[in-house]
Amino acid sequence: MKNMKKRNTIVSCLLCGAMALSVLGGCGGSAKAAGTSDAAGSKSETSSASDTKSGLDPVTLHFIFFGDKKSATDEVWQQIADYTRDTLNCDYDVQFIAGDDYKQKLLVKAATGDAWDMNFDGDWQGYYQMIAKDAYMNLDDLLPEYAPDLYKKYQEIGVLDAAKSKGHVVALPWTMTMNNRPLLQWRGDLAEKANITVDKDSLSSWEGIDAFLQQLHAAYPDKYTIECTQVIGSEEGLCEIEPGLYFNLNDPECKVIPAEETKSYEEAAKYAEKWQSEGLIWKDVLTDKLDHNSLINEGKLITKWGTHEFANSTRAWVEEGARWDSTELYKDGLFANRTPLANTMCISATSENPERTLMFLNMMETDKTLYDMVQYGIEGKTYNLNGEEAAYPDGMDAASSNFMNWGGQWALWKPQFMRPDSTYKEGFWEEEANYAASSEANVKSPLDGFSFDDTNVQTEHMQRTQIWGDAKKLIEVGLAGDYKAALEKVKADSAAAGMDKLLAEYQKQVDAYLAAKK
Repeated sequence: MKNMKKRNTIVSCLLCGAMALSVLGGCGGSAKAAGTSDAAGSKSETSSASDTKSGLDPVTLHFIFFGDKKSATDEVWQQIADYTRDTLNCDYDVQFIAGDDYKQKLLVKAATGDAWDMNFDGDWQGYYQMIAKDAYMNLDDLLPEYAPDLYKKYQEIGVLDAAKSKGHVVALPWTMTMNNRPLLQWRGDLAEKANITVDKDSLSSWEGIDAFLQQLHAAYPDKYTIECTQVIGSEEGLCEIEPGLYFNLNDPECKVIPAEETKSYEEAAKYAEKWQSEGLIWKDVLTDKLDHNSLINEGKLITKWGTHEFANSTRAWVEEGARWDSTELYKDGLFANRTPLANTMCISATSENPERTLMFLNMMETDKTLYDMVQYGIEGKTYNLNGEEAAYPDGMDAASSNFMNWGGQWALWKPQFMRPDSTYKEGFWEEEANYAASSEANVKSPLDGFSFDDTNVQTEHMQRTQIWGDAKKLIEVGLAGDYKAALEKVKADSAAAGMDKLLAEYQKQVDAYLAAKK
């Protein structure tokens, strides 16, 4: 890895710029330096001594985001470049990689030594594979120096341990707080219309959920009832480490347990088989090519496994009066808050401008005008303001938007600046944070930030991942045949592939991770 401290031609100027941004950010919540436009478009007349433009060589920052590039993207980022010219003096080359290809193409770019500055990632994408290849830069020294406000926020919310790999900070996580406690959601208006009395206390067991779904299915046989089962938790307090592997949040030693050996997964498999045979899960659920979100919006799929976030956000319902009702599952059981690594930005090990990139991120933490530009774009063109709410321009929606709700923006969400919109009402994210903190049963995972190095068990890990992935998709929709036989097959196939060796290595690394935190 390059030694960032050797950039003698620019480091001193960048440090001055970072310090200026930090000071300005602490005075009135904005990081605008002299010569930048304020929210109303007027020019600041601050002394030119604060103007960092003359001290910074122009550069182009290369960013990579998740999803499809929207039509106004280049125009928006040109405006961002104009706005940040006097503080960062950079242009932006913003690329997007379509969702299905994102992980693999990012890994290929890292393997071939491509140079870029920053990219979106997450624990559900290629983050762990990328850090295993040392594809992300060590930010231990650079982060506090060039993004002091962001660094302070990370310290306040306690995510720096999760952001580390091999003892070094390599991730720049989002700063949102929420909990992953599972909820069952259903069309409350349809249940009411069918005169179904819902005893929410009964929906903390598979038996109670089954009885309720049977009522919905009988009342609405022409609709899709439910798409799958899932591990809904229990006294086991299960927390997933990676697909197919769990540990118990009640267990201070965090013993790694294969899903197929847990009571919770056995119950999920049992009811998947039952619901498939009874028609609650449709037979072509894996091959129907349907957009299940559209099925929900159109009133064709009437239940969903969700979280507090999704149960309380606003959907684009087609039917007037459509609404979710919901209940928590296993209210007293431990559930982990959502990991900081769910959505994160990372600086490539090949970045030529990590300092300037961090300065940009620091401005995002302190400058609401910049935040609005990055998230919503150009007022009047890509979004309109209805009071404080960011709304699509006339004639646009989520499908036809020319910028709003672009992919990968989640890692740059800032709860202090987020505007209400058609999905999230005013104060929504404050409520999410309050919910996460509202119960002692909502906890921080002791393995947040843990990453498994499969160097010593690469073949075993790869084979287990394949075995589990193939089995899971069939088991959870009831298409694997007899559920007990299906689970026994997973156990046998995994054992033959070296599961004992894999688990021993996993536990060894978990133990070392926990010991290092003491």
